Amino acid sequence: MNLILFEGKKTWQTRKTHLFLLLGLLLTVILFLFNGYLGQKENLVIDSLLGSNTRVMGQNRYSDEINQFLKQTNQEIEEQEENFRAAADKGQSLVGKLTLPTYPFYRTMLNNELAKRKLPPQSMRYGTKNTIFSAILLSYLASGFGIVLLLFLFGDSLTKEIDERSLYFYLSQPVKRSRLYFAKYMLVWLQSIVVVAVLFLFSFVIASLFSGGSSFDYPVIVFTEKSMTLMPIIQYSGQVFLVFMFVLAFCLALHFFVSILLKKTSFSLVVTLMILFEGYNLSTLNNEFMRKIAHFNPFAYLNVSRLFVGYDFRPFELFSIENQEYYANWCLPRTLHNGQINSLNGVVVLSIGTVILLSLGYFCFKKNVHRWKI
Repeated sequence: MNLILFEGKKTWQTRKTHLFLLLGLLLTVILFLFNGYLGQKENLVIDSLLGSNTRVMGQNRYSDEINQFLKQTNQEIEEQEENFRAAADKGQSLVGKLTLPTYPFYRTMLNNELAKRKLPPQSMRYGTKNTIFSAILLSYLASGFGIVLLLFLFGDSLTKEIDERSLYFYLSQPVKRSRLYFAKYMLVWLQSIVVVAVLFLFSFVIASLFSGGSSFDYPVIVFTEKSMTLMPIIQYSGQVFLVFMFVLAFCLALHFFVSILLKKTSFSLVVTLMILFEGYNLSTLNNEFMRKIAHFNPFAYLNVSRLFVGYDFRPFELFSIENQEYYANWCLPRTLHNGQINSLNGVVVLSIGTVILLSLGYFCFKKNVHRWKI
């Protein structure tokens, strides 16, 4: 415990840590402003299509106008479905008509849920209300962006000691080699989780102060077990955060293993990132064999939010709505046609991969540690 406290205090007193934290906070503010700007532009387009000055997206309170809008939208969707059925019965082709952007079946379910709970509709692309914006930020953090940020922030924990040949100080103390290796690893992992939590809470605070609140139970259309369903946004955020903890454990175990082999901070960071991104690209290749084994590949889970939703920044196509169903169809299980890619399997596969990499890393550390004493 004393070793962890000593290492933690040393890390958080460095200028690099302060600069990267400030960078994370600054990028959060920029994302908030970016979402606010694009959300306003989208609302203007929606208002012009509706021919009304009453805003329906991103409001703080449910109103009669919003209720009417949701019911009217559902009615139009049902009429569209009837027209599709009638055309199909007559043998008419639906090619170019029955497409994901123009077939928001699950949007009716979402609208009914919003009307039932009396919740104003929010944008899952450009939302700025507290729970919505926090979930959007977490989706960005729980991806390659967050992995790169955290590796550059804490990735030199071991290689810096090797470069500066300061491991002798630790090895001269009554500390076991295994304890030293795993203590450094656990500290980096815990610090990374703390940084993600701090940025998440910071995004919630600034959204609350400058945009207002949204429900913790706001429904999000997600893909689970070969079908779509509604999940409360607090549950969605919790699952993304949980799986990303295991993603971080896997990535850091890989980086520690690479660091011991290469011993140079910059080189080991580059090699680790190359392995991670090449591994992810290979795991998501669109060929039959890779699709079938994707759920066994820990690299497939690096972009956590894509286990549930797949963001797409095309403008809405119909009914003046943001079609969350369209996003869900771009999630990884859907695009790879592998329903076994899910959060539970991800946790298991990532855990196994982490244990293997940590074992290999410790074995190499134990074999080479005598070379770093001088």
